[in-house]
Amino acid sequence: MPGHAFLRGPNVTLRPIERSERDRAALCRVRNEPAFRRTLGFDKPWPESRVESFLESVATDDSSSNLFVCPSHEQRSDDGRTESGTDGDEDGGPEAGSEVTISGAVNLFDIDGTAGTLSYWLFDEYRGRGYATEAVSLLIEHAFEELGLHRVEAEVFDGNEPSRRLLERVGFVGEGVSREARFTGGEFRDVHRFGLLAPEWTGRGKA
Repeated sequence: MPGHAFLRGPNVTLRPIERSERDRAALCRVRNEPAFRRTLGFDKPWPESRVESFLESVATDDSSSNLFVCPSHEQRSDDGRTESGTDGDEDGGPEAGSEVTISGAVNLFDIDGTAGTLSYWLFDEYRGRGYATEAVSLLIEHAFEELGLHRVEAEVFDGNEPSRRLLERVGFVGEGVSREARFTGGEFRDVHRFGLLAPEWTGRGKA
């Protein structure tokens, strides 16, 4: 697959987002499918030039980790979405040089040495398989154990119950609601804020 694995779990591999045609196409899809982008709070479509600028900024941004979530057992199909594949290397990951499906992304940004902010998404066809929970857990582990952060934050729009349940499942604690804090989908929406501290993560036996 393009680039090197950044983090690897039993079912997903996380790799850095790169300036490749396939990565660009995946981000264009996220930012331009109406229902999907509104769920993430992007009201307006992104032209390809803006996606390109984002890819350039990712390459030079030391204050964030922007990673694609790739199912470890699926190779890329011609359309860049799904294709079964069971060949792997001796570590159980994708075969060296193979390209695997992009199922979503997980990001840690605004890293300031003590804290960072988490975000994540999956394409519809990959939800319900545990990929998001595993990917988020891998990145949180990295944040606390490798980066030495004390706190990870996240936010969820009102009504996004799957996202809220995921955060609670990996140990996040609700810390309040910012009323009508974001305007998206033609309306002001409440934002639920969550936080997870390093001792809480270590104390729960790690997801």
